[in-house]
Amino acid sequence: MKIIKDWRFWVCVVSVTALGLLSGIFAINAQEYYKVLMIPVFAPPAWLFGPVWVLLYILMGITFYLILTTKDQQQRMTMISLFIAQFMLNFIWSGLFFTAQNNLLSVIDISILWIILFIQQAYYMKNKPLLMWLMGPYFLWITFASVLNYSILFLN
Repeated sequence: MKIIKDWRFWVCVVSVTALGLLSGIFAINAQEYYKVLMIPVFAPPAWLFGPVWVLLYILMGITFYLILTTKDQQQRMTMISLFIAQFMLNFIWSGLFFTAQNNLLSVIDISILWIILFIQQAYYMKNKPLLMWLMGPYFLWITFASVLNYSILFLN
């Protein structure tokens, strides 16, 4: 496994995971806010979010490594742009939802995030199918999270 011996692989996986988890730290009063919300019956238990996000960030870190090591410069730059855009929207969502407690802004953010992820997945399907599969669970989770976020907006 040549990839696993490449130090850049580990830097990408650890950095993306750490940055992703950092967004959770900025989610001030997350548990308290989530407890007072009216949530739909299909909402998963609060304890499930942490492990799911760790796994998703690891997959995102692997994806980022594969993006950075792509030979075609134009493809690499396009993929980096899409990756950074979705990562930033993902990062600020926690602050909008938990810290600002603004369900409307968090719905707008996650909607834009979903659109960018859809574009990203379509690009990967055409150019780098492995990346589409690596980011597939994240895309599905954001799709579910979007439905959950919209439901919370309407219930509250």
